[in-house]
Formats: sequence, C-alpha cells, structure tokens
Amino acid sequence: MSILGIEESLITTAARKKGVNCLCGKESNAYKDSSLRSKVYADIYSQLKREFGVTSYKAIKRNQCDIAVSIIKAYELPVILKEQVENLNNQLDLDID
Repeated sequence: MSILGIEESLITTAARKKGVNCLCGKESNAYKDSSLRSKVYADIYSQLKREFGVTSYKAIKRNQCDIAVSIIKAYELPVILKEQVENLNNQLDLDID
C-alpha cells in the first residue's frame, strides 16, 4: 500500500530539513537562490525515487517510510551541487540600502 498523509509528511519534512542543511541554512546565499535551491531539492527526491524504483515518492510503500527517511538523512550533495553551494555561500552579500 502506498504512503498516506502522515508518512508523506514525514518524508517531506525530512527532505526540507536535509535541503536547508545542504544549503547551509535559510539565511545563506545558496538557499536564497531559488534555482540552486530547486536543484538541491530535486536531487534529494530523485535519489529517493531512484532508491525505490518509483516515479513519485508518493508511490513508496507504507512499510518503507522509515527507510525513505533514513535515505534522506544520509543524502549527500553531488560534487557539482556542493561546489555551487560553496561558491554562492562564499560570495559577499553586498546589499546596500
């Protein structure tokens, strides 16, 4: 049986936390860049779908929810995304008011 609302919520919460962590917090330049943020979240969900061989994380079986959350917690950025995050976060924020 596919996941229900509560399991879906557990997975999306874990993915959000991991994404924020990978981008170095909500106040980081990387997080504020919507394009890069989208790439990171897309990669997290792609990894999850790849692990379970599904086209949507919602197709994961209910009894596999804990495994899905642990996969998300163990997720690491690919080198290219990690470099992009580091580069953006190392840029000075020159907002002059």
